[in-house]
Amino acid sequence: MVRNVNKKADKKLLILMLVVIVLIIINLILFTKKSLQPKHEENNNQTEIGVEEEKKSEEVVVPKTEEDVIKMLSGYKERDRMEYYCGQYFKHIEKKEYEAAYNLLYDDFKQNYFSTIDEFKDYIEKTYPHEFALDYDDITRQGDIYVLRLKILDVLGSRENEKIQRIVIRENNYNDFVISFQVI
Repeated sequence: MVRNVNKKADKKLLILMLVVIVLIIINLILFTKKSLQPKHEENNNQTEIGVEEEKKSEEVVVPKTEEDVIKMLSGYKERDRMEYYCGQYFKHIEKKEYEAAYNLLYDDFKQNYFSTIDEFKDYIEKTYPHEFALDYDDITRQGDIYVLRLKILDVLGSRENEKIQRIVIRENNYNDFVISFQVI
């Protein structure tokens, strides 16, 4: 009885945390769009000073070499690595780097669903919204593959435009992975 209550409480807490994370992402996107709009010069000077101070206090280390990425990933847990790989794939899609995203796909999957990069590009453009956010709903491991259940949110649209998609990742080694997905 106590376990069921704890499981229910854990699920509610997890759902609440995911909702908060999605709201933070949406706010950050809206904030960056608003802050990129041109402002009066007077306001611009004040903003630049604040940004410079913020940059000094908050330094983010970005891996530059393959060895740096592997070292970073070796410190991650399984779930974090899968989210990183999935994020890399969707980052290519978001930047319209279709060839790079296509190259991450599992060869048999490409042959079955997208024999050419143009077919893949058409699928991406009709399936995903222009501005989207990802919500990692569930991650499971089945042998040497991981199945991620994602909610793909249309940031500028309504909740009805939300899509659920499963992403399958096989990790051969750190930063050596292939992806396939549920074609929706």
